[in-house]
Amino acid sequence: MDQAYAVKRVESRVSTRATALLVARRDTFEMETGFSENVSSRGARVITAKEWHRGDLVLFALPGFRFTCAARVAYCDPLENGKFGTGLEFAGPSGDLELTALAAAIEFPRM
Repeated sequence: MDQAYAVKRVESRVSTRATALLVARRDTFEMETGFSENVSSRGARVITAKEWHRGDLVLFALPGFRFTCAARVAYCDPLENGKFGTGLEFAGPSGDLELTALAAAIEFPRM
């Protein structure tokens, strides 16, 4: 019996294409600049050029919004253009990220 399930997120996400920075320490320090696709107070999805491993601990930053938070890589899905969709779960409280202000800051007037 097929059933359609509607899944609703607990929190809304702000769709944004902002520069994101990921920094991790494995054997050496690794750093990558990517673009956020969406952000919530619990996590973010970032388009990256390299594959990150599930469980990696990273420092995530949105420099343009003066936001930095420790995060855990929840998933890293390959995309068709050789990039990766990397899901991050913030490790601590992210109260500094005011989603309303973020949404307002990325709204551009329509021409």
